[in-house]
Amino acid sequence: MTHASYTIEEWEATHPRYPDFLNCLHETAPDQAPFVTGGYYGTLPTRLWVAKVQNQVVGFLRIVLQPIGPEARCPPLEVKKVTLIEAKIHAFAVREEFRNQGIGRALQQKAIQRARELGCFQLSSYSPYECTANHRLKLGLGFAAQPETHLEEGREVKGVYFLMPLAAQY
Repeated sequence: MTHASYTIEEWEATHPRYPDFLNCLHETAPDQAPFVTGGYYGTLPTRLWVAKVQNQVVGFLRIVLQPIGPEARCPPLEVKKVTLIEAKIHAFAVREEFRNQGIGRALQQKAIQRARELGCFQLSSYSPYECTANHRLKLGLGFAAQPETHLEEGREVKGVYFLMPLAAQY
């Protein structure tokens, strides 16, 4: 297999090629589209990285910056009267023909680096239980894993929450 040469860029929603990201999102991970285009995450700060091969968007990773707690219907978690913020990966995919070439790992590393720079306490992510390639990637980068089961539209759904601590102390 030949590995494609890729570049990774951080884009804003105002980037002239933002629709190319949305096309990649809808083609590679349509189940993640509500996390990008839905109302909840539209009110919070986000960061987006796109991976390009020969100017084609072949992958992406988008995080949202949010207080730890409210998404789980809990009050914001505070230490010394400071609300702890997490960067949560809520959209991540690489086109199938470009997988296993280091693109997904590079996108994850960009998110880890930027979340640290932004002073986030942790980086979090959720993955369906059957996404074992994503699990291997996250575990290989040093994330901790917590399997869980929840009800979704009356059916049991299994998944894994991943957490990476970023702040050494508070």
